[in-house]
Amino acid sequence: MAEQDFSEFVRRKTARNQAESGEVIDWAKRRADWLQALEALYVRMEGHLKPYTQAGEIRIERAPIQLREDYLGTYDADKLTFRIGREKVVAKPIGTLLIGASGRVDLSGPRKTLKIVLLAKGGPVLTTKTEIGGVTEESSRSMVRGDVDEAGWYIETPPPESVVVAFGEDSFRDAIMEVSGG
Repeated sequence: MAEQDFSEFVRRKTARNQAESGEVIDWAKRRADWLQALEALYVRMEGHLKPYTQAGEIRIERAPIQLREDYLGTYDADKLTFRIGREKVVAKPIGTLLIGASGRVDLSGPRKTLKIVLLAKGGPVLTTKTEIGGVTEESSRSMVRGDVDEAGWYIETPPPESVVVAFGEDSFRDAIMEVSGG
């Protein structure tokens, strides 16, 4: 009897949450989209370093890791390790269910860690509503500084500034030097 009561409780809560939000989220598709975006980022990273990998100056290794996120469960993703001389820089996926971003990869070296975030066009926006005397005021502001002209991957500096720069060949190479102290 207790299991049946609990099952009914879960069903009601799930139905209420879906009714309130007005949408049903396809979590399998969300995970697949995230893994596809992650793979596309890794392909770009490898492409930006291709002259160095072909010359044997940089080695890139892929290794599977397990991630665990609410609603998505446990799943496998790859991390990339860039070996440059005796140093290594690691691109490790963090997840997709984040505030302000559709995905995040931490780029870590011996000196620091930078975030590479997947943003929607315009970037994350913080919207606040205030109601005073029946009058509602709404204000919005960007949660990051920098231009987010299109959806895609951006390199983010640590807070409190949180400046974002579009991910590209130069910004990626600069990020590697920054996390390595070079």
